[in-house]
Amino acid sequence: MKILIIIISYLFGSLSLGQIMAVKRGIQLNKIGTKNPGAYNIYHQMGANLGILSGAFDVLKGTIPVYIGKELFNFDFSFIIMIAAAAILGHMWPIFFKFKGGRGLATTVGAMLVLDFYLALYILVLAALLTFWIRDLTSFKPRVSLILCPLYIIGAYYFRSNYELLIFGFILTILLYFKALFISFFINQKGVSK
Repeated sequence: MKILIIIISYLFGSLSLGQIMAVKRGIQLNKIGTKNPGAYNIYHQMGANLGILSGAFDVLKGTIPVYIGKELFNFDFSFIIMIAAAAILGHMWPIFFKFKGGRGLATTVGAMLVLDFYLALYILVLAALLTFWIRDLTSFKPRVSLILCPLYIIGAYYFRSNYELLIFGFILTILLYFKALFISFFINQKGVSK
């Protein structure tokens, strides 16, 4: 039963509304813009409405599996982490799209919102503000996803004193940073995707 739930979470995370919309319009997202099937690229290549729709769906890919596991099945936290990780991995390396997926930010945020809505919202806003502030003042161009998880770890410890959320934050950090490194060292150098 639990293995099936993990597989379903991964498959659900592998769905990409942005890729589907792009294919219908004859657009190859891995060859234009940021070369990424995420909402940011869709927003700039296909318009604001489709970008927002795609981003919302990516968030739900993290929200729905975690909500079902937490609220409907009342699984223990360690298994909920596995459900969230499966959905995020599906978004990053989707089986339906030759394992070429997004960076995982939206799906990660979706999972965070279920576990602690206000902490996730506070950290997301803070990460976004810090990212834009750093970009504005320096030549360094950090991504929200790379600032989000360390802040989440700090927030889980200092604001919630919740070690389960702390562990969750560390796992998310590993996933998002690994994806960023994977893109930097294996994909960007080959010019295939970003």
